[in-house]
Amino acid sequence: MANKNNNKKAKKKDNRTAGERIPIQLLVDYKDGGNYLFDFCKDLGEGGVFIETKEPKKQGSTLELTFTIPDSKETLSTKGKVMWVQHYIEGRDDLTPGMGIQFESFTPEARKTLEAFVKRYSHQVSRSA
Repeated sequence: MANKNNNKKAKKKDNRTAGERIPIQLLVDYKDGGNYLFDFCKDLGEGGVFIETKEPKKQGSTLELTFTIPDSKETLSTKGKVMWVQHYIEGRDDLTPGMGIQFESFTPEARKTLEAFVKRYSHQVSRSA
């Protein structure tokens, strides 16, 4: 029985973090329904992105995302699901309002581009620390 509980905890953690996140500010365009929006991300990983916004979408919403990888200038497009939301709370400057998005679909080429960028960027950050 203990094994099943540990597996559930591991799966839950994997769904939330979905790999290493790198701190980076990129402009992310996203489409929700018929509306085109854009905000900056706070961090990016192979599995998802955190988008800073005072008006996050509802948890469970599906968005169409587009962003450009800085060092390759390649634009990536994917669908993503809002996994969690942090609403703006007055007086809580320690909390960044926004939404955690889990990527749902990339072409194999776009996935490789993203994985390579995250790997390169995380090595640059660790070397400069």
